[in-house]
Amino acid sequence: MSMKKVFVVSMVAAVITTSVAGAVSAAPAAKPAAGTSTAQVKNATLTINGNNIIVRSIVKNGETLVAVRDIINAIGAQAEVVGGATVIQLNGHKVSLQNKSKQLDVDGTKVDLNQPISIIGGTSYAALRPLVSSVGGTVSLKNGQLEISTIALIEGAENPRFAGAGHLIVSKNDEQGRNDYLVDTATGKYELLLTTEGGSDLVVSPSGTQAVYTNAEGAVYVIDLTTKASKLITSDTSIKPELVWSADESSIYFLQGDKGSVIANLNLADGSIKKLVEDKVDYKENLNVSASGKRFIYTVTTLGKVTADATNVDEDNIDIDFSANQQQLFSYNNGDGKPEAVKLTTSTDDKVFIYSADGQKAYYVSVPSGEGNASLMSVDASQKPVNVYNEHDVEQAILSGSILYVLASQDEKNSVILAIDTVTGQQSKLYTVSSDVSSIVVKGAQIAVVENGRVLVQAEGGWKSITK
Repeated sequence: MSMKKVFVVSMVAAVITTSVAGAVSAAPAAKPAAGTSTAQVKNATLTINGNNIIVRSIVKNGETLVAVRDIINAIGAQAEVVGGATVIQLNGHKVSLQNKSKQLDVDGTKVDLNQPISIIGGTSYAALRPLVSSVGGTVSLKNGQLEISTIALIEGAENPRFAGAGHLIVSKNDEQGRNDYLVDTATGKYELLLTTEGGSDLVVSPSGTQAVYTNAEGAVYVIDLTTKASKLITSDTSIKPELVWSADESSIYFLQGDKGSVIANLNLADGSIKKLVEDKVDYKENLNVSASGKRFIYTVTTLGKVTADATNVDEDNIDIDFSANQQQLFSYNNGDGKPEAVKLTTSTDDKVFIYSADGQKAYYVSVPSGEGNASLMSVDASQKPVNVYNEHDVEQAILSGSILYVLASQDEKNSVILAIDTVTGQQSKLYTVSSDVSSIVVKGAQIAVVENGRVLVQAEGGWKSITK
């Protein structure tokens, strides 16, 4: 199953509407200062790094100049006057500018300007593009608008997850452990959320307001994504390979033990743990819990069988039949009546991206061992898999609410992102993307993709990068 794709992206952070002549579209501001008959100061409302900011501007010789003081305040740069020059510092850059000069000093290098820095009404005005670029920002023209950002994006992040409206959690690993960051999807601005060594991934709650994780010893914590405060729920040290939130966020379901034999529930109010399924069946994975908390979908992996003499290991006389390695889906009803596990599949194909909303019907991607497309399938207690989608090779499937989102390889250059309604069966193509996109992330109406290590989010009909 191929893993590919790419987007051409620009980071949206500030927008200036321009006319054909290049003038800034803005409401008139204060009266022009004396002696400025050829350059009228106007107020322009810009979205700079996610905030709407009023910036004074002029158009001079066909070029937009902006008030240096306004831009400094808007981007949060440090500034001081040294020897009559204004020195600006941001993102590790140091920029010096002098009134009436046609040059900027950027990190010790002279940068020429088309026209000198102007003084109007005691305020310095400089060309927008070189001023923003000098502090590491970007300026681009898209759909008739200038787009500007001066936020340094996080680099080398992975494993994105939506955390409420407008935020993603991403992770970075190094020799000291893992750092988790909360990223604003509108601006790319990020803040450190958690540092851990040997802990599990953060699993975000359905509301997106909190996340659960275990430390290296197995103790369970819940972190408030607003206050960034973590609360210890239990010091129980049993291995918990998978954590799943209950629908009402009052408890956590998890597989317990190094072989994932038990399905248990952790009460967040008092930290008590209750074993729900203890059927002596090892190697459970891909735990899905119904909204009622009474039905479970999971996979069970059987291992290869020894088919020859296993008594003389020194002479390598052991033969193992690896064809017995299989992964099958099961449904377990822990409600009224006698609890029981029902085997849903019997085929030997690889099964990935397992999802279920009700604990009875499961969706998964079937990966053939030979030729043919990987297909999106559904199955229930009838043990009769139904093909949901196989027009193109399926690379990933995500169930969000009642909608299945599918990433499929259309050809060598393009992939498609589809939405399939699990109730009506209706399919719709949402986006055609580059074949360099390796995965998608979905939460409600929010969608993001991972392309060549970067995370991009869908916004206003286009894609923008929030990591690099």
